[in-house]
Amino acid sequence: MISMQSKIVQFNSQRNLKVNSTLRILDLSSEVGEVCKLRFSEGLGKKIEMEKWQEELGDALYRLLSLMNDLEIDAEKSLDLALNKYNCRISSRKSMDSGS
Repeated sequence: MISMQSKIVQFNSQRNLKVNSTLRILDLSSEVGEVCKLRFSEGLGKKIEMEKWQEELGDALYRLLSLMNDLEIDAEKSLDLALNKYNCRISSRKSMDSGS
């Protein structure tokens, strides 16, 4: 099975979509903003269809994985590190937040 990061590498290379990491970060921020707008719209009573959530979260995931590829970061390893960190926080202080 092909990993999500490999799919992104293939997609971006076939289309010559190489941009610098600063632009990737701005794109990611914009896509996360779109997800936030959906949630705020729901809070105001607007019904958001599942397809729209999938589209916007997919856009954010694509941008995040593209950035991770550009920085040569293994997404699965990063997730494992984050889960371990959260597990330690939950064990020691019963919360996942950073405490800052």
